[in-house]
Formats: sequence, structure tokens, C-alpha cells
Amino acid sequence: MNPFFILFALITLISVLISGVLLLMRRKGGGRWRDREHIQPSLFSFFTTLYAFFIGFAIVTLWSAFLTAKTNVTREADSLMVVYRTAKHLPGSEPFRQALASYVKTVIDVEWGAMQKGAMSPEASRRFEDIWSRFYELVGDPNKSGELYGSLTEAGRHRSSRASTLQGNLYPPVWMILMFGLVSVIFGLYFINREPSLVSLIYEFMIIFLVLACLYFIFDIDTPFSGLITVKPEAFRIVYLKMLSLP
Repeated sequence: MNPFFILFALITLISVLISGVLLLMRRKGGGRWRDREHIQPSLFSFFTTLYAFFIGFAIVTLWSAFLTAKTNVTREADSLMVVYRTAKHLPGSEPFRQALASYVKTVIDVEWGAMQKGAMSPEASRRFEDIWSRFYELVGDPNKSGELYGSLTEAGRHRSSRASTLQGNLYPPVWMILMFGLVSVIFGLYFINREPSLVSLIYEFMIIFLVLACLYFIFDIDTPFSGLITVKPEAFRIVYLKMLSLP
């Protein structure tokens, strides 16, 4: 079954439960809270606008970080492919190229699974260091050696970028604001909806559903390599197949 279907079914259920609890609390209160206006609509509108700003800020920031992570993965794989093609014409480069192919395969088979758990693979790190060791053993055209060094350095920089995005990209204070805002919105809905009707209750459910869906989306893309929405290792797979196809 599609995991997104399960996810949104769960969010729908939670939204219905929260809406139902608010309705039961209103009935249990016996209408005592309806005698006067506890929260001014203009104040509640200002608060929700401010909260929407923080939600939008988080989504834009994290989506930008997600796209950057995806771009860096492609650039890392492309840099390794450039290194492989350049080294192909250097004498005695077979061990070096084998180290490159082994590293790419380890990233696909081992490291991507480790990144989903929030850590880089020690085995992939060792294989990347082995690439550098093999590089210093090469003897050939100094110009091509310079190209190899530049491309390997770029690949290492993008690898470090992958590592830096594993633990999340949103500051903890923003998370506190988002969670506090959710509770505050529910609290405000309880008092602002003084004469609940079927239409207002449905709209209340829609608001809660939308806020919960946005918060989950923020939570999911906070870590680009874990969750339902993730950066895939397709660029590395393509590069690996190209490496195997070259004589």
C-alpha cells in the first residue's frame, strides 16, 4: 500500500479526533463559554497569520536545503565519473579506477541505508580514503593529475555536505514555535467558534488537517536522506553502470 495514503489517512483520523474532542468539550461546558467573547477575532487572525509565516518559512528553507542536497549528490557522482574517465588514459590506473568503482558501489549498497538511520558509513569512508591513497600512487600527465585532484576534492566536499544534512536543518527554536503554534491554534479554535455549526465544524477539521499535514511535511524534509520524501542514490547508480560499461 502507498505509504502516503496511510500517512494522510492517519492525519485525517487525528484531525477528526481533535475536532471531536473540541465538540465534546463544548457540549460538556454547557455553553458557559458562549456568554462572552474570550478571544477577539482580529487578534486570532493576527496570530494565525504569524504562525502561517513560520510554517511557510520552515517549508521554503527546508525545501531549498532538500533541493541543494539532491543537486550535491548529482554533482558528487558526476565528479567521480569525471575522475574515472580522466584516469582511464593514465598508465597503471587500474587499481585507482577499481577503488573508485568500489566506493560508488559501497555508497549505493551500504551508505545510503546508513544515512536513512542518520549516520555515514565507516566502510564508505574507508573506501574514499583508499581512493586518495591510490591517487598518490599514480604516475602520469601532471595536467591530468591536477584535474583528478580537483574533481576528487569536489567529490569530497559534496560528501561532507551529505554528512552535514543528516541530523536535520531546522533550528530547535523554530520547532518549539511550530509545536506551540499548533497547540495555540487548537486552543483558539475552541473559543473562537462560539456557535458551532456543521459547516464551521468541517472548516475546523480542515484547518487542523492542513496544519498537521504541513508539520509532517516539515518534519519529513528536515532530513533529506530519511523519511518518505528522500534523495535517492540514482545518480550514483547511473555512474556505477557507466563505470562498468567502460573497457
